[in-house]
Amino acid sequence: MRFNALMLSSFIFSSLLAMTALGVDWTNPSFDVDEMFHSGESEEYVNPVGHPATPQEARELQKNKSALNWTMPSTLSAGGESAKESREQAQSTNEPETSAPAEDASTTEATTSPATLETANVQGTWFFTLNDSVVRDAALTLLQVNGDVYGSGRIREENASMDVAVSGTAAGSDLNLDLVSTNPIIQYKLNLTVDQDLASGEYQASSASGESWTGIAEGQKTS
Repeated sequence: MRFNALMLSSFIFSSLLAMTALGVDWTNPSFDVDEMFHSGESEEYVNPVGHPATPQEARELQKNKSALNWTMPSTLSAGGESAKESREQAQSTNEPETSAPAEDASTTEATTSPATLETANVQGTWFFTLNDSVVRDAALTLLQVNGDVYGSGRIREENASMDVAVSGTAAGSDLNLDLVSTNPIIQYKLNLTVDQDLASGEYQASSASGESWTGIAEGQKTS
């Protein structure tokens, strides 16, 4: 009796081994032991409670749902029929009104620049009388470039004469001339007013020895 029980147990164990061997995927040797033994098994997916069982049912449930918020933003005006009109209305209400200050015509003063005086043309030959305690005559040849005047001449005193170099400026009707002689060294500074071909004014003279004197100068343009 005991021998029969052992034989029956051996037969059952052999049957189980045979069934297990048939369920193993022997064609894929990359599986480990557990994967090879469980490769033939299949799991049944159970859908969670409350969720659609199929994708089609899920699409039907979401068909009439929307996550978009169509509420008009507070930054747009409710009076506009479109977003563009609402933005324009909002911008017009936010922009401060500015107005240009009106000009008071009574306080506006017209300013005029003074007319530029035309510089006299002093270029040519001049004859001057230098009158102080002694009367001297001066014959000068003047050249002019805009307001710059230069030239040369001679000053005669009684029976003696001396050469002079001339430099100066002309502005409007004013003519300033420096006459310098070299032997003896004397400087004559003439401050004249020109009226067409006539000139008159004062002069101050100084010598190398320290003497100085003043006088009256009158001249005429001869050519």
